[in-house]
Amino acid sequence: MKVSRGDAVFGIMQSVRRIFRATHDYSHEVSKKYGITDQQLWVIKAVSLDGKLSLGELGKRMYLQPSTITGLIDLLEEKKYLARVRDREDRRVVKVQLTPKGQQLAKKAPNPAQWKMIYGLTKLKRHELNAIFNSIQELLESMEVRDRKVTLFLE
Repeated sequence: MKVSRGDAVFGIMQSVRRIFRATHDYSHEVSKKYGITDQQLWVIKAVSLDGKLSLGELGKRMYLQPSTITGLIDLLEEKKYLARVRDREDRRVVKVQLTPKGQQLAKKAPNPAQWKMIYGLTKLKRHELNAIFNSIQELLESMEVRDRKVTLFLE
């Protein structure tokens, strides 16, 4: 679809605002109803799929660096949703697993908002995904924020 330059910029800005607004509203609802953030829910849901995950494995599932996840793990452990356990085969490896309280929450809570975005991105054709990736990289470069450290949405 061909649109004017002004209409394209307007449409992109509106779309980005919708993504952030939807993520913000959803995170607020999750926090109000379950007492955790959407990001914490994402960790719980990701761990619930596999039982036990190392921080590296969890980072891959969440498309994040393990260092970003550490704070979330600390909070969820403090709230008794997760526990750190040493791997039986390699004691140097620490994995996280859900506690019974975390398992209950994983069953009743909805899926995290960011899963919808990841699901949508994975359904795109490779050339469509590459076009979005390359365009976003160019946008970041023009905004001079390409190397800015990031964590999760709304953090």
